Amino acid sequence: MLALTAIAPISVSLAYIYAAKDHNYQLAAIAACSCLLLGALALWIIERAQAGLERLPVTIKKAKSADKEVIGFFVAYALPLVFRGQATPEPGAWLLAAGMLLFVLWSTHSLQVNPVLGIFGYHFYEVETADGITYLLISKRRINSALAIKNVVQLSEYGILEAPTK
Repeated sequence: MLALTAIAPISVSLAYIYAAKDHNYQLAAIAACSCLLLGALALWIIERAQAGLERLPVTIKKAKSADKEVIGFFVAYALPLVFRGQATPEPGAWLLAAGMLLFVLWSTHSLQVNPVLGIFGYHFYEVETADGITYLLISKRRINSALAIKNVVQLSEYGILEAPTK
């Protein structure tokens, strides 16, 4: 579900197309509201994970920023605006695409950079632990030293979230 929230800003593009091109303000409002709901869901998932999942000690050997990967998402957000030819964006097609995305993410056990969380101040790092395992780390703070991360919660097989200090 966290990965699905990453596509929330596409709803802004859809809302624009529905309103400006099709003059369908009802679908535009639904698209805009879905963006807000998915954004709220992303924050809720992170807050629940930090509060409810088991804290695990971690020793990070290497860390590098993965924030730059957000650029690819923003290109994808703009595509509906660029390719807004004759066809009207069908809600069913978008639901099917979201379902396919969920299946791919679930079956590959991947966690992607989430630009929605980036808007709320989260940063993404590709980290390698002392055990040699590479994870995508989500943290609310900028990391200057890999040793600064002491505890995490595990979001997925290869996704971890910095656990706040108690």
